[in-house]
Amino acid sequence: MEEIQVPPYFICPISLEMMKDPVTISTGITYDRENIEKWIFSAKNNSCPATKQSLTCIELTPNVTLRRLIQSWCTINASHGIERFPTPKPPVSKPQIIKLLKEAKSPKMLMNSLKRLRSIASENDANKRCMESAGAMEFLASIINNNNNLNEVFEEEEGFMSTKDEALSILYQLKLSENGLRSLIMSGNGEFIESLTLVMQHGSYESRAYAVMLMKDMFEVSTPTLLLSLKQEFFTQVVQVLRDEISQKAMKASLQVLVNACPFGRNRVKAAEAGAIRVLVDLLLDSSEKRVCEFMLVLLDQICQSAEGRAELLNHPGGLAIVSKKILRVSKVGSERAIKILHSISKFSSTPSVVQEMLSLGVVAKLCLVLQVDCGSKEMMKDPVTISTGITYDRENIEKWIFSAKNNTCPATKQSLTCIELTPNVTLRRFIQSWCTINASHGIERFPTPKPPVSKPQIIKLLKEAKSPKMQMKSLKRLRSIASENDANKRCMESAGAMEFLASIINNNNNLNEVFEEEEGFMSTKDEALSILYQLKLSENGLRSLIMSGNGEFIESLTLVMQHGSYESRAYAVMLMKDMFEVSTPTLLLSLKQEFFTQVVQVLRDEISQKAMKASLQVLVYACPFGRSSESGEASN
Repeated sequence: MEEIQVPPYFICPISLEMMKDPVTISTGITYDRENIEKWIFSAKNNSCPATKQSLTCIELTPNVTLRRLIQSWCTINASHGIERFPTPKPPVSKPQIIKLLKEAKSPKMLMNSLKRLRSIASENDANKRCMESAGAMEFLASIINNNNNLNEVFEEEEGFMSTKDEALSILYQLKLSENGLRSLIMSGNGEFIESLTLVMQHGSYESRAYAVMLMKDMFEVSTPTLLLSLKQEFFTQVVQVLRDEISQKAMKASLQVLVNACPFGRNRVKAAEAGAIRVLVDLLLDSSEKRVCEFMLVLLDQICQSAEGRAELLNHPGGLAIVSKKILRVSKVGSERAIKILHSISKFSSTPSVVQEMLSLGVVAKLCLVLQVDCGSKEMMKDPVTISTGITYDRENIEKWIFSAKNNTCPATKQSLTCIELTPNVTLRRFIQSWCTINASHGIERFPTPKPPVSKPQIIKLLKEAKSPKMQMKSLKRLRSIASENDANKRCMESAGAMEFLASIINNNNNLNEVFEEEEGFMSTKDEALSILYQLKLSENGLRSLIMSGNGEFIESLTLVMQHGSYESRAYAVMLMKDMFEVSTPTLLLSLKQEFFTQVVQVLRDEISQKAMKASLQVLVYACPFGRSSESGEASN
């Protein structure tokens, strides 16, 4: 029997399966409810999966007509084994939830109402959002906050304890929006955090797990103000949840809560005093799950940035041993954090006995074999530098990651970089060099101390020298050499004003025909300046500055280069223009002149190089949608 084909407009664009409950979002695209709810509410995406447009609202409108068409098609094709699905149950309405919350205010109806709320929340994400908007969050929080005569409640009134447990489990199950979580944080001047602390202290295992998991969600959107005001009892109870190993989820949540809290104020000290170090070391001894070990090492690193934390680690008989053991056995993140812990110990808490213990554990040998960014291969670092997230990489690899690939995150932790400064890790580099010397008999060659990147004052001095006609060509060649060494030098040159200086040489178009025809030396400096400027791979801000300089003067200068320059200069001009147009505004693109299009098309026609051809095409693609640019392109053809 021939297989029946489902009409394409019955297919959900996300799952590629036939829709059973089609709903339309604000962009006009229809999806199956279950899939689009996961996309928007669970994955927290704010765009249409198909069109990538931002969603103006997150309301899901049932597409009843399409659903009936699909059901009819199923009925017609029943003989082919197509089963007609039942009409989906509509999501709960806001008035229904409000009515249920009113009923729940009666002590007799409270437990039944809570069970009904739990059932509604478990059906779908739309119900969760409806419950949140109807005030369920505030009502459930008020039950959890009811801490009057707490010991009596927990010891004698099992029914009331049961309602608190139920309210907490529903509140966690709701998967509140960021605004909802922030409202919980701000409510009652931190009252809700204290209530959750009491639940962790007195509640059942299940309630304690829900409390710490809800806290984890809250801390992900909290402000430093809240995290600075956390009390010692809070840390004591979170560490106790960690110690009790209630569940894998609760353990991960406890670790994340502490990782989010410890960077602020005296929280590292509070965590150390709560016994976090001892618990973490004991757990690391038995734990083999990669993600959990990573969190533990990150947390250990944070706490060991305090004197109290380092003292606790050194007091534990297996503290240094387990940290050293985890190097190269967990992941890149784990290795880097373990190294940071050992670095903190050796820098701030080094004693003869500590040094002896580290030597006996083979710490130096371990430090020399760190996983690198370069395609996941194991390579020994020759010029270790530490970035803003605290992770150390080899300079060459991290420069490629940040400057060439234009990534703004830490490769290991995926955290955003607060700045792109690379701090030389001299201690680790010396460790590695010493290890190489010790192991020379095994064929390990000691690498030389790396040459430091160029400094801003050096570039400024060179630019001053370049203003002398006699020194200009020599200075430009030196600048080209410096730029070719590494990406850090390129950034330094840009910040020191090299971009503006090079642009001024290119913009010097006085008596241009004479210059190009008779003054070969001056033409050579213009070529050199243009090649260096392209080689710098300017930042977006740098490219925008070029665009804005002199009211479009630089674009005209590049047009003249494309008209009169050598093949190489024309290629550099159009490739630099391509980079500029990627960050330009419509205002610039609307003001482009006919001669500009004539010269870009000529570069395309001459097929100077594959790169120049691609750049010319991209320049025209960027420019043509604006104003009369498409007509200019036709005129130049």
